[in-house]
Amino acid sequence: MPTWFFYAIIGPILWGIVNHADRYLLNRHYKGHGVGAVLIFSALFSVLLLFFILFGVQAPVLSVALSDRILLVFIGILGAVAFALYLNALDIEETSIVVPFLQMGPVFGYLFAFIFLGEILALKEILASIVILLGVGMLSFEVDLENKVTFKIKMILLAVGASLIFALQDTLFKSVAIEGTFWTAAFWEYVGLTLAGIIILAAVPRYRRQFLGIFKGRQYTLVGINFMSELLYLTGNLASNFAMLSAPVALVMVIGSYQPLFVLLTGILGTLLLPKLFNEKIRGRMLVQKIVSVLIIFLGSCWLYI
Repeated sequence: MPTWFFYAIIGPILWGIVNHADRYLLNRHYKGHGVGAVLIFSALFSVLLLFFILFGVQAPVLSVALSDRILLVFIGILGAVAFALYLNALDIEETSIVVPFLQMGPVFGYLFAFIFLGEILALKEILASIVILLGVGMLSFEVDLENKVTFKIKMILLAVGASLIFALQDTLFKSVAIEGTFWTAAFWEYVGLTLAGIIILAAVPRYRRQFLGIFKGRQYTLVGINFMSELLYLTGNLASNFAMLSAPVALVMVIGSYQPLFVLLTGILGTLLLPKLFNEKIRGRMLVQKIVSVLIIFLGSCWLYI
């Protein structure tokens, strides 16, 4: 087993844990009014990465053109918008349903790559994208015990919107970073994310109250969960990036498509063993629907990248 594989698999495992941690915070502690708290905390946490890039990596952050810096800052702000949509979707639906929608990113990514980078879609990529959309479509509705079908319109719009913006963000980042160093481009992107957090904190009173509420009443547990969640997310990103130094990007992205599987398995085990922390729907029909959908998305992602 090559070394890069172990680094590549760290990403989706840690991201799956973070997805459940976000859902736990929103559903158990903030109860429908904590999107702002998690969003601002995540955005401001980026300050730590800025210091790491400046003093740890010592990247030449001023080596890129001013126009590229402005574009990268904008990309970071886009990331905050996408994350806000993802959190709102997670606030109203289970983790194992929301996360697979993020696997639509490659589909949108190929579309944006065609528009902005001139990359042409092959027949295999078109067919694989259709397979992914089929799997995602299976998660867009729920059949109850009385065979009544309910379409999750709001969640779909939020999750698909997040996936689309994440894909646009990645495409624009590639268009800039392709000519410079990764760490320099990442620095300005995280400057944009931090700036977005500051703007939201200052301009959105409701989100500001939610964020400041974390620190009231000495809620050290919430601060700790938020801190560990962001640390795990950052570690997963760095591990994935490190894997890409030793292996083809496509192979690392295939490993990244394991994330919905890890989310689903973690949700099932968590609901069975720790029902106070997890609340996934694991009754027969719904569980089968989730498993089949996630497997279709996973196979489509593998076909897309290999």
